[in-house]
Amino acid sequence: MKNRLMAGLGAHALGCVVFIVLSWLGFFLYTQLFGSLGSRGVAGGLALLLVFYVYAGTNLLLALLPPGRWKAVLCALLGVAVLAYLLPQHPLRAIYFSVLSGTLSWLAVLASARLAERLRG
Repeated sequence: MKNRLMAGLGAHALGCVVFIVLSWLGFFLYTQLFGSLGSRGVAGGLALLLVFYVYAGTNLLLALLPPGRWKAVLCALLGVAVLAYLLPQHPLRAIYFSVLSGTLSWLAVLASARLAERLRG
C-alpha cells in the first residue's frame, strides 16, 4: 500500500513537472510559428494556470485512487474538460492542452503501476 502510494505520488509529480516543461515548449513553438499570443476571450495565462491547477488536482486524485478502470475514465474526463474549457476561444491551444493533459496523466498512471510493481517485488 505504502509503495503504491509513494510510486503514484512520485510518478504524478514528475508528470506535473513534464506538463510545465511541455507547456512552455508549446507556447515557445506557438510564438515562433504564429507570432505573439493574442488575448481574446479567456486570457491565455490565466487559462493555462487554471488548466494546470485542474491537471495537478486530478493527478493527485489519480495517485490516491486504487488501481482500476476509474483512472482511465478520469484521464479521459480531464482531456474532455480542458477541451471544452478552451475550445471556443482558443482552438489550437485547446487541442494541444487537452491531448497533453490526458496523455501525460495516463502515462503517469502507467508509470506508477509499473514502479509500484517493481517496488513490491
